[in-house]
Amino acid sequence: MKNDIDFTRIFHDEKLIGVMNFNNMIPVDSTLVKKMNIKINKNDSPETKAYKNLCANELDWVQKNQDAIIKKANKLYQMINSDKANNNIRKRCLDFKKLEDVLAKWQANKKK
Repeated sequence: MKNDIDFTRIFHDEKLIGVMNFNNMIPVDSTLVKKMNIKINKNDSPETKAYKNLCANELDWVQKNQDAIIKKANKLYQMINSDKANNNIRKRCLDFKKLEDVLAKWQANKKK
């Protein structure tokens, strides 16, 4: 797949290592976000080391491209919520407003 308004490929040393599907964005309560330790330890299995390396490379890419990521996410969000998106993009995207409403209800119930 090629990069589009709702999709971006992540490369490291010209190798595809991941993708970002903006069409699947979901709102998340910040209290549910947990830090992940990607520091390689001597006792890590080869699979764990490879996964931590992959995560570190993806994180590096995201940090270097954060402004473009935010701009693209906001543009898609605005397109979907203002009915400016074509039907193909709209079909691929989650209902962002509905997900925000679900999160708001969850947050309100959490405070009770």
